Amino acid sequence: MAFKRPPQRRSNSRKKSNVWQIGRLKLNRSLRIPIIAFGLIIIYSVVSFVVNHYNPVKTIPAAQVSMDDSFSTTGYFIRQEKVIDIAEGDTVEYNYSDGDKVSEGTALVTEYANEDALTISRELKNIEENIAQLETLRNVTSTTTNSSQINQKIIDQMNAICEEVESGSLSRITSLASELRQLALKSGSLSNDREDIDVEIASLKTQAADLEERLSGSTTDITSPCSGYFCESVDGYEDIFTPDVVDDLTLSRLNELSDEKPAKTSGKGKVVSSYVWYFAAKVSDTDAKHLTQGNTVKIRFSQASQDVQATVSSIRDDADTDDTLVIFRSQDMNEDLISMRKQVATVVVASYSGLKVPKSAVRMEDDKMGVYVLSNSVASYKNIEPLFEGDSYYIVEQNVTGNDSLVINDDIIVEAKDVNDKKVMK
Repeated sequence: MAFKRPPQRRSNSRKKSNVWQIGRLKLNRSLRIPIIAFGLIIIYSVVSFVVNHYNPVKTIPAAQVSMDDSFSTTGYFIRQEKVIDIAEGDTVEYNYSDGDKVSEGTALVTEYANEDALTISRELKNIEENIAQLETLRNVTSTTTNSSQINQKIIDQMNAICEEVESGSLSRITSLASELRQLALKSGSLSNDREDIDVEIASLKTQAADLEERLSGSTTDITSPCSGYFCESVDGYEDIFTPDVVDDLTLSRLNELSDEKPAKTSGKGKVVSSYVWYFAAKVSDTDAKHLTQGNTVKIRFSQASQDVQATVSSIRDDADTDDTLVIFRSQDMNEDLISMRKQVATVVVASYSGLKVPKSAVRMEDDKMGVYVLSNSVASYKNIEPLFEGDSYYIVEQNVTGNDSLVINDDIIVEAKDVNDKKVMK
């Protein structure tokens, strides 16, 4: 039997080392905890130093702004209006445009017996305009007028007409065309002597006399019943929204009037016979608090090219609702306003122009409002006078010099630590 040696146990050559190696650095493991604690102390000290000594300063420039204190409302125009009957058809010609002032007895509209009569009338008016312009230009000679200047004006006038057509606004086409015709006649007169112009005038007068004879008895004038402003169209509420309802008007009554069935409007026109008109509007109680009876406001209509000056005539709270009836009074009138009835409007209570300041930047010093501004790393305190308060900002009075008050482009400090007057901010 062979003799077997007992298996030998391998000795564990990996004994636990007392050396703590960090990269190439070897340290005694017993020093690990003190080293970690020391590192944490160093980190805490650095962070504390940065927090206590680093002071970021955030600024914004003082910007000039303009804004309106306004609100939106819906209301109805109330006017003194007289309806006139105008025959319908293609043989009616209006002598005035919407918003034109007219006198009592003025021929507002001309009715023609037939289309031929209307054609003759238009030709007659064209000849009469040419006669008037030639008589004005009779004394114009080449020694007093530069032909190149006239030609340039003709080009400018033609460009203006093209721009008017492209924009879709034709309100100035008639006047522009008349001015262009006058310039063309003036240009032609430079090459003609006075005798030629006289001959032309005489010929036109002969043509005009012939047309007048042919037109005789074929026209009927519809005259204005009173002085006022002319309007080609009516909406049927002329006898409903009248000034005599203003004194006793309430919100519920305003709703009743607006629900009434309007009168027939076909073949009608009107003359606004009073220079004063009213705008009765439903305003929320919150917005109505910004109004004072007797104060002047601006009313902005989307369909009007200009704001309207109006007086707050009456403020009537409705106990059953959260709304108030406000009646505005005005004497402004133009072609845009003349035909309006129900309108959405913006009421501008006041307009402000100044510097915009965030509320977060405002500080109180000696019971006065102010802000800190940064100039050459130095903080300076400046007083402000608020004109308007918004949700997160003020509109403050703008000054010319910035010695003690805020001026445009001052760097307002909105975020900083321990800011004080004359303190150097790093």
